[in-house]
Amino acid sequence: MNIKRILYIDDNKINAQIENLRSKLKKQGYELNETFLHLNEDFMKKNPDTGETVLDKSKIQAYINENYVNDSFDIVASDYDFKDKNLDGFELLKWIKNECVSKKYRLRRAKFCLYSAEQDKVARIFNTPEQVKKLIKLKIDDFIDRGRIPEEITQILTAPQKTYYFRDHIIGYLERFGEEKFKSAYPKFKGMKLADIAHEIDKDLPNGIEFQKHLVELTVAHLIELNNFPQE
Repeated sequence: MNIKRILYIDDNKINAQIENLRSKLKKQGYELNETFLHLNEDFMKKNPDTGETVLDKSKIQAYINENYVNDSFDIVASDYDFKDKNLDGFELLKWIKNECVSKKYRLRRAKFCLYSAEQDKVARIFNTPEQVKKLIKLKIDDFIDRGRIPEEITQILTAPQKTYYFRDHIIGYLERFGEEKFKSAYPKFKGMKLADIAHEIDKDLPNGIEFQKHLVELTVAHLIELNNFPQE
């Protein structure tokens, strides 16, 4: 069964929506593997003993850097409406995406979605040209009604692919057999684990780029060779 991985970021539990999403995806032939970053944990807050929700952005960022940036997720979905008036989901997603893109972390390949129980209220916040520019630059993939998380995320995850990314396909297959070792066809990678080769490609390192070109050349040469076999 095909597995879909989602990273949720929220300061409230959304267990019912997650289970509903799991059920919907299962009917479509997918298994849900969810990770929940619960911002209501004390170690995410400043002065947790006061009872006031004041999130410590630096602690949250450090935790995300330590645990998630080099994981492969299909979607990163964050609530917009945190209890802390000084931090919202948009600002946090903006930091995550910029951090991952600038440092070429694997998480950058996920779709980034915001959700809110008060979409109209959030829309009013982004009603100036300056605010709209922020949304455009971040390239949020979707803005979801909190009450429709299962339906809308199912639609995102099961929508037909509009584009095909050769390198992403290669990386996925190499990681699937990551412990296998490479033995031939590209001497610079001889003896390396397939997971390490995937890392070279994912980071756009020179050998990873050359390896992709080499794979294309080998594939075309193999097709030509097959074509020259006498037909039975």
